[in-house]
Amino acid sequence: AGWEPAGLVNGFRAVPELEAFECDEGSIAPFTLPVEALTFEPTAEMVVTTFRNGDRERKIHCNIELERDEQEQLYALQREAAAQGAKFFPSISAMATRYLSHARSDHKKALRLMQATQEWRRKYFQDGPIRQCEVEEDLKHGIVYFCGRDAALRPALVVRGNRIPQQWYKEKSVHKLI
Repeated sequence: AGWEPAGLVNGFRAVPELEAFECDEGSIAPFTLPVEALTFEPTAEMVVTTFRNGDRERKIHCNIELERDEQEQLYALQREAAAQGAKFFPSISAMATRYLSHARSDHKKALRLMQATQEWRRKYFQDGPIRQCEVEEDLKHGIVYFCGRDAALRPALVVRGNRIPQQWYKEKSVHKLI
């Protein structure tokens, strides 16, 4: 990682991250992040997808060099955030290029989206993280789980909607999936 001026993380003014999830160390599989992921070099097609109509979508945003126009868009977003005195959790600022992509390179819209996510996370986790003991029973339904990785080392996610308990619908608690 490069040098950052005091108080900046990912080029944005930072506030301490709120803990989002707490789990027992014994619940983390030894090869959750395979060693190969540390040396993996994605192909250009894995990094940016180009569609038939000419649109392009970046798939890999972190730990990879951005194209010149993407860097300029990111700098514009960072300058706008600084001008507004915006501060972000490191997890939000690390996703800045994703917000720019979603906002179709509109740095002001991207900043509004970042601020909305920041506020949502602040409110959602204000009373502390989601704890393993609070979700263990829900996880036993096997509704959503990771089952390995593809050739590009992306996690493979399985969603089995038919396993959602009917009671969750009645109680309007389907948010437990998230």
